[in-house]
Amino acid sequence: MDLFPTRVWSVGLPHLEAQRPQWIAQIESWRQQTPKPEGRSNRMGWNSAQTLLQEPAFQPLAEAVRAVFDHIFAEMGPPQHRYQLHAWANVHDFGGYNTFHNHAGALLSACYYLKVPAGSGHIVLRDPRPGALLSPWQGTLRPNAGSEISIAPEAGQLVVFPNWLEHGVEAHAANDTRISIPINAVLTG
Repeated sequence: MDLFPTRVWSVGLPHLEAQRPQWIAQIESWRQQTPKPEGRSNRMGWNSAQTLLQEPAFQPLAEAVRAVFDHIFAEMGPPQHRYQLHAWANVHDFGGYNTFHNHAGALLSACYYLKVPAGSGHIVLRDPRPGALLSPWQGTLRPNAGSEISIAPEAGQLVVFPNWLEHGVEAHAANDTRISIPINAVLTG
């Protein structure tokens, strides 16, 4: 019997492939215009305000993400939630990373990967059960508990997870920037 599983969804969005270069250029332009990062968990990089999906150029991404989120909410069962999407650009320079965090106040969280050069840091998801950390540790083995799961993202991939799942990003080891778009579904009304 498996108790308390944590579901994570990975979805390819190949129909958006042609728009990725335009989005990358737009984010790089924003960074040049406003070089001071917004902050949050990003270190040694840059991030934008949480209004990215309000931009007309990003509406195809908003529609695709909403379709995925609607499917996930339907999978969870009623009631259906009314929500809005909050998203921002996240850019990592060489050595850049995200500290471990969660997305308090969201219903679901996701990350869409725009640009992932070789050497990009993986997204790391932590076992959400505090008691699992108390398991006796035998090298890398924790009986009935995995402390961290690492996912190597690919450009065009959308990774969706519960907002409360603690996650971070490993240090970026490429000279070219890594660009992603974190997204939250936030309850309205």
